[in-house]
Amino acid sequence: MREMPVQLGAGKNLVGILARPDDAGAVQSQTAVVFLNAGLIHHVGPTRIYVKMARRLAHMGFVTLRFDLSGVGDSRVRQDNLSLEDMIVDDLNRVMDYLAVTERVQRFVLVGHCGGAFVSLGMALRDARVIGVVMINAEGGDAGWDSYDLKRKTSRYYQNYYGRATLTNPEKWKKLLTGKADYGSIIRNVFQNILWNKLSATAFRARYAVLGDKSDSTRPEIANMGDGLRTLAQRDTQILIVYSQGSSGLQRTRLLVGGELQELSVAGKLKLEIIPQADHTFTLLASQERLTQVVASWMRAFIQESAGSKTTYQEGVI
Repeated sequence: MREMPVQLGAGKNLVGILARPDDAGAVQSQTAVVFLNAGLIHHVGPTRIYVKMARRLAHMGFVTLRFDLSGVGDSRVRQDNLSLEDMIVDDLNRVMDYLAVTERVQRFVLVGHCGGAFVSLGMALRDARVIGVVMINAEGGDAGWDSYDLKRKTSRYYQNYYGRATLTNPEKWKKLLTGKADYGSIIRNVFQNILWNKLSATAFRARYAVLGDKSDSTRPEIANMGDGLRTLAQRDTQILIVYSQGSSGLQRTRLLVGGELQELSVAGKLKLEIIPQADHTFTLLASQERLTQVVASWMRAFIQESAGSKTTYQEGVI
């Protein structure tokens, strides 16, 4: 596996790291893998997970490129007046055009984490060259959903704090029974941070399930996620959706897509993977390895069947 920095785009403003397989016996896939920024995190990805995935896939025989969109990380700000959406589309078109010329590939899989997951979905709907999308912890969106997520997490935090952590602590019981506890703080946290936040979050989720995501009308790739996934499935575009266990994004996806998520999965059009004991950015090394294995296993379908037994990559190599 060989890595090299590359510059491309208008005025070579886009910067990325290209990884190529170099084993003589390695399978050479005709599909390239492009990693998209996770929000404002540059091309290494959260907890350097993009680096690990890109190298694993390069050992498997894929050309991979992890790059920064204009104005993010190492890539310079563009000098034109394109909107953010048009800028992202143009950047990705330039990246795929570049790889088509330099690496002689015409098919692409887009990998995105968090906000980058929705970018991969939106681009796949626009460009038929994208034959696969990997959406990792697709989260974020409107202020209402972010507020709901904060209330949900706050309620859970104080529930845990005043639950087992307190009930099993003799010192806390002693303070409570001897009048040394801050009763005002306890009452406020129980009624406001636990009960009120839980009720508010439940009400928001119920309204969301009934009325849909009206506030995301400017983000069609989110509001119309179900339609988008169905359209890609009809085109035979492969879809991998990965979520950390307990992710609010998984809740949102199930609310937006509904039963179609299961239907597409059963039909073999979509694969949903839930990684246990993993946070949003896959902080634990075990969760990073699990995510990398999930993506690598799914990507085997894009290796040309004609390569057959020539595969020489080692599954554990990073």
